[in-house]
Amino acid sequence: MRDKMADNFEIADLDRYDKEILKILQEDAKASLRDIEKRIGLSTTSIRMRINRMKEKRIIKQYVTLIDCRQLGYREMVMASLRVNSSQPLDTLKDKIMSMEQVKYAYIVTGEYPLFIMAKCLDHQDSIKLIECLRNLPGVEEIKTQLVLDKIKEDPTVIIPDD
Repeated sequence: MRDKMADNFEIADLDRYDKEILKILQEDAKASLRDIEKRIGLSTTSIRMRINRMKEKRIIKQYVTLIDCRQLGYREMVMASLRVNSSQPLDTLKDKIMSMEQVKYAYIVTGEYPLFIMAKCLDHQDSIKLIECLRNLPGVEEIKTQLVLDKIKEDPTVIIPDD
């Protein structure tokens, strides 16, 4: 269950130190409290408290390692738009899509195809299996797929708004 305080959080609740901490952690999630202290001038205790508060508010959701999937043998990225009918509630489809390991991003969007997913696949056979799984989801009428030929930019960071 989501924390109601997290839902009501506003950017105004972040001061310039919180924003600087977020910027540093986006650059390097392994930055030590001492490194952050040197850059922004707050004590490590204060920094730790601020980070913990931002975790509690779910501003900081988790720390991740960015991996170059091509180095691990992933050769295809599939983007798919799904047109669905009203025979199944969207929540049912959402749960099924969330459980698919290959799917890395999934969104409900506007338009004729209300579900959009991006998945990373090892090879062409892996892509075909994924597309078949998506096609067989209850309520899916049609799928438009695209394979990514070349990556131009992937940037998981967000711009931290200034005051």
